Amino acid sequence: MDLKLFLLLGCMALAVQAYNLEGSFVEQIDGDCMCMVYEVYCQQPDGDQPYNAKARQFCRQRSILPKGPKGRLAILNTAAIDTTVRDFIKDLLEKNPDCITKYGFWIGLFDREKEGEYYWIDGVALCDDFRNYAPGEPNNNDKQNKRGQDCTQLWYRFNHMGLWDDEYCNFRPKGIVCEIPDPYCHFGGHGN
Repeated sequence: MDLKLFLLLGCMALAVQAYNLEGSFVEQIDGDCMCMVYEVYCQQPDGDQPYNAKARQFCRQRSILPKGPKGRLAILNTAAIDTTVRDFIKDLLEKNPDCITKYGFWIGLFDREKEGEYYWIDGVALCDDFRNYAPGEPNNNDKQNKRGQDCTQLWYRFNHMGLWDDEYCNFRPKGIVCEIPDPYCHFGGHGN
C-alpha cells in the first residue's frame, strides 16, 4: 500500500464556527485509481452543538473537487487504515499537544438505532470486521444521558492512545477525522 503524507495548513469554515485543519494524508485504495484523503481537525468550538451532528455535517461539506464526491466522518474498518490514522494523530499530538483538549476525535461509527448494533456512516454493519475498542468498551455508559453512548471516538484519555470508545453524541466537543474521496488522487498523483 503506497501511503503519502501531506500537511495542508489552513482554516475551514462551517457556518460561523471554524475548524483548523491540522493535517491530511492520502491513501490509495488497492487495485483502484481512487484515493481517500483523510483530514484531521482539532477541537470543535465549545458551543458547536450538537457536537457529533455538526462534525458529520462539516465532513459532508468537504470535497476535493468542485461538485465532486462529498466527505464523511472516517470509516476505520481495517487495521491498516485505523493504524495509519492513529499514527498520524500521534505524530500530530507530539507536535501540537494542545490539539485536542476534550479527549478524542469523532469517527463514523454509531449504534443509534439499536444498542450494540454498530454501523459505519455508509450504512455497513460492524459485524465480524476489524474492531479496535479500548478494554471494557463499548460500555454504553448512561451517567450523563439516559440514552447512553451512541457515537464513537478515537479515545485519547487514560492512555488509550486512540482506541475506540463509545461516547455521548452531544456531551463534549471533539476533534474530527474526515475522509474525502479523490477519484484522481490529486495529492498523490494518478495511480501512485
